[in-house]
Amino acid sequence: MNSDLRHRRKVARTALPTAVLLLLGGAVVVQSSAPAAAAETTLRAAAANAGLFFGVAASPNRLYPIVGQEFSQLTPENDMKPDRIATSSGGLQNTSGADTLVNHAQSNNMLVRGHTLVWHSQAGALQGASQATLNTFIGNAINRWGSRIAYWDVVNEALEDNNTGRRRNQWPHSMNRDANGDGDFFDAGDTDVIRDSFIRAKQVVQAGGLTTKLCINDYDVDGLTVQGGTPNRKANALYDIVRNYRQYIDCVGFQAHFNDNPNSIITDDLQANIQRFADLGVEVHITELDIDDDLSNNDIGAGQAENYRKVVRACLNVERCTGITVWGISDSESWRSSERGLLFTGGNGSYQKKAAYHAVLDELNKGRNPTPPSTTPPVTPSVPPTTPPVDPTTPPPPTTPPPPTTGCSATVSLNSWTGGFVATVRVTAGAAPISGWSVQLTLPSGASVTNAWNANRSGSSGTVQFSNVSYNGSVNAGQTTEFGFQGVGTATGLAAPVCTAA
Repeated sequence: MNSDLRHRRKVARTALPTAVLLLLGGAVVVQSSAPAAAAETTLRAAAANAGLFFGVAASPNRLYPIVGQEFSQLTPENDMKPDRIATSSGGLQNTSGADTLVNHAQSNNMLVRGHTLVWHSQAGALQGASQATLNTFIGNAINRWGSRIAYWDVVNEALEDNNTGRRRNQWPHSMNRDANGDGDFFDAGDTDVIRDSFIRAKQVVQAGGLTTKLCINDYDVDGLTVQGGTPNRKANALYDIVRNYRQYIDCVGFQAHFNDNPNSIITDDLQANIQRFADLGVEVHITELDIDDDLSNNDIGAGQAENYRKVVRACLNVERCTGITVWGISDSESWRSSERGLLFTGGNGSYQKKAAYHAVLDELNKGRNPTPPSTTPPVTPSVPPTTPPVDPTTPPPPTTPPPPTTGCSATVSLNSWTGGFVATVRVTAGAAPISGWSVQLTLPSGASVTNAWNANRSGSSGTVQFSNVSYNGSVNAGQTTEFGFQGVGTATGLAAPVCTAA
């Protein structure tokens, strides 16, 4: 992340004590911020037990013992960016810093995230380069470190600011140009720096037999909505990119630089957004986490700790959310130092744990939550009619086995919060394959659908019809596919979905 993008000066403020005084009914109550008892005593160990990595961004001069003790993944903060290591022809230079970080990670059994191959902001000699030159750099960088890089941010921050949902146009071959002029940006005949960079990266990984996974990474894409409930167009645009280029993309990074920008706040639908990307089959990572103290009214005690809990829990509740990385160790060493957004205070290897650290550790130790149960009501068996006793000496009449059940069925699970919800609907084919499906859902009074993914939608309230899109209509016998939608109001009393096969 570039500190010039959204850095701002802030007034000085006094840190809160470790115990907060609350006035309740005229009585003063002391609320301690001491950490809850934890099964594991480091972020690294607690995260591993929960099935994910917990990482940090660092530079070669900050590889203190705490890095290997608390973290299981390492992101070079600047030392792999093109302005550091790329030549104008796509070659490599000045890789000693990156080499140091990779070697340190390897000796401490840490994963490495390569950051980043294609980025407009710190492109250096590659600014405005042709796709051929970018492809040369992509190949050289991936091959230099090979499978020692677990994840590469192939394309970074490709979408505009201010929730426009549009692509940036710093590259002369960006998709916005619509090279073949037909208005469809996803044609093979169109130039597209995102698609073409991922194609090249995938070719290099496959040719080398590497285990490296390829990611797209961006900020302000965290929730389904932004402040005021407006749809997050930037997140929707990223979702469309991943859906259309899924064969090349293995993972998605939500930078999660949370601050008081209306597009950067922590929304209640963060988990639902993580889930919809996970439903595409990609890993989801929170890649550059820091939380501005403005979001807790300048409180870096319990208030900031609670915000960290929300973010960590949203990841833990989604199976394919497999990693969280904070963008630095301590507040004083952060690119956003005045916002006091990290887990430690102090510096130069001498660090003190904040309340946010203890909250994260506690939440990781709680582990993952199971998938929410289906809201489909249980079927109560009807009482069979009374029949006369059967004479055991009378042979039973011949029976014809019933035909196999065909068509499809559907179940729905909900993630609800005050004033809204997200539904995930699973469509299951019967005993025979289906080539298309539609699902009818009747919403409770006052509830309405605001957006949907992996399905076409007709209607927004009352009885709403969903049908397959081009890539998920064919479902083999007994297999499933999923779609989802977001709504406002309450989903309590949502009727069981009705599925019809094409």
